[in-house]
Amino acid sequence: MSKFLDYIRLSFFACGLLLGVQIPAYVSDFGQALNAQLIEANNAISPFKNDAATYFNNDLNKLIKHYKNLGDKIVGKGAEHIHTLNMRQQSLQLAVEQFKQSPYVFTLTSNLSDIKQQVWQRFEGQIVLKKDSIIAAIISAIIIAVLAELLGFLLISGLKRGYNRLFAAQK
Repeated sequence: MSKFLDYIRLSFFACGLLLGVQIPAYVSDFGQALNAQLIEANNAISPFKNDAATYFNNDLNKLIKHYKNLGDKIVGKGAEHIHTLNMRQQSLQLAVEQFKQSPYVFTLTSNLSDIKQQVWQRFEGQIVLKKDSIIAAIISAIIIAVLAELLGFLLISGLKRGYNRLFAAQK
């Protein structure tokens, strides 16, 4: 039985290693997707920023206000879309800067679930053995092995208590 438990522990450790080695690849893909979204947002807002530079001294808010004040509902709706594009571009710019400062923490804590979901859907397992991949693999393997060991200990001790209570009550 002891050997069997050792194999189970080793299996959990191996699974943790395989999972951990994927973390840097996912973070890298997330960063690339974040940069791609920022480039797309910059391209989308660029013509309006050029108009703001030409006519409103680089003030995009003045351009938006001008469009809203024209009295045309269609142009006014366009102003709302420009404002939305501008807000998205600014939030992505901030996200890219924060990602560059601390990629792992930002990937874990950011609320950009749409980008995370896109990355996850097209993520394919990669094993790139760089220093951070190896460190993440070892840390996750140890955490998963310890959690599995703790869970196994709690399960077995709970079963032993239940067994002892059941048979102690019958005596």
